[in-house]
Amino acid sequence: MAAGVPAPAVASAPPVVLMRDAAPVAEPCPLTSAEHVARLVAPVLPGQGDTEGQGDQGGRNGQSGQQGRGAQGPRGDAFASARVGAPLAVVVALDGPPLPSGVFPVVNIDKAAGPEGGRVSSTTGYPESDVRFSAPGRYELDLTVTLVARSSCGGAKARTVMERRVPVEVAP
Repeated sequence: MAAGVPAPAVASAPPVVLMRDAAPVAEPCPLTSAEHVARLVAPVLPGQGDTEGQGDQGGRNGQSGQQGRGAQGPRGDAFASARVGAPLAVVVALDGPPLPSGVFPVVNIDKAAGPEGGRVSSTTGYPESDVRFSAPGRYELDLTVTLVARSSCGGAKARTVMERRVPVEVAP
């Protein structure tokens, strides 16, 4: 460089700063965290420990009945009580923070065992489902509660939050 001529200014690059994710952290996804659990509210089975929902389950819409009360058999096993053709209310509760938009609970009730020829029909919903039995006898129901997230693209993801076998004694 010639004497008396200033050197050209060299632009320096701004310092690179590695930043953590600046976006606020959202609530945990209910499909990947264990924050949400479901529990059986009714029918209440002896020894279940949760008294919420205990009592007459057939008293909806002005009806009276004893469906849904738990009992204890001669062997000490706990079971729900119902009558042929009468609805047995099955109520579940979801514990945890409110579900985000697009995530909803799904209840499934299937007959696992029962008398030969006995059929089980259910109208499922959350939080309450109705189950009816076609014949007297001892039944076992498989109750499953699943959280389902549907995307706008048509896909779906799911996580089961409760699986429980519910014994039911059905009277004529």
